[in-house]
Amino acid sequence: MLRLKTKNYLFFGVIFALIIFARYLGWLNFIDNGARFLILPISARINRWRVSVADSYNYFSDRNKIIDQYNQCAADNQGMETANVKLKSLEQENAELRKLLNFFHRRNFTMVTVDVVGKSTNSAEKIIIIDAGEATGIKIGQPVIAGDGILVGTIAKVEKTTAMVRLINDNQSKIAATLLNKNGSLGVVEGGYGISVRMNFIPRNENVMIGEKIITSGLEQSIPRGLLIGEVAVAENEAYQPFQQAVLTPATDLSRLIVVSVLIPN
Repeated sequence: MLRLKTKNYLFFGVIFALIIFARYLGWLNFIDNGARFLILPISARINRWRVSVADSYNYFSDRNKIIDQYNQCAADNQGMETANVKLKSLEQENAELRKLLNFFHRRNFTMVTVDVVGKSTNSAEKIIIIDAGEATGIKIGQPVIAGDGILVGTIAKVEKTTAMVRLINDNQSKIAATLLNKNGSLGVVEGGYGISVRMNFIPRNENVMIGEKIITSGLEQSIPRGLLIGEVAVAENEAYQPFQQAVLTPATDLSRLIVVSVLIPN
């Protein structure tokens, strides 16, 4: 048994030595080349598969990470937009309050500063609702201003804690006004012309220029002189009409009123 094992070891040793000798002499190169020819394509396919699997994993891993980051950025951006809207709203409200305060520092009026809380549901009317009424001394006919002394309307209806303001572009609004021109032209500012406001009954022989300011004339007992209404956008002087008229641009956007004040005569 021991002899058999020794012979086997000797046999394998000889074979191993012959293989080494044959490789050294280059007799086995054709075997190596054949093996490479068979193995390399398979190895290349395996490598491509490995890379594609790794890329797919990285793609889906990165994709999910990017989606999560995008969703987080979108949420943060939405929060910032909401905060910016609130900030702009507060800035606008504060600016309006500062203008009102400056106006009343220059004039001796009693005022009630109020919030606009709604508007008329009747589309034909240009009426807003404010959160103050009889309890604060508000009465029908009193002027309502915004900003730095800009007339926006007059009180049309009063209840205990609320009131309705008829804006100057309402079809029932009529305000005695004057042009800041060399003639001091008088007329009546009226609404009811769609989005525009007109000054009617201006004498035909007086010059009306585009850009001239229109203010309240003070001819009405409850409305003081000097409240700004708007400026002339178009002047119309027809030969067959007894008076000329002017299309006005209101001094403030009547559709975006936030804070207004009611002027109460002393």
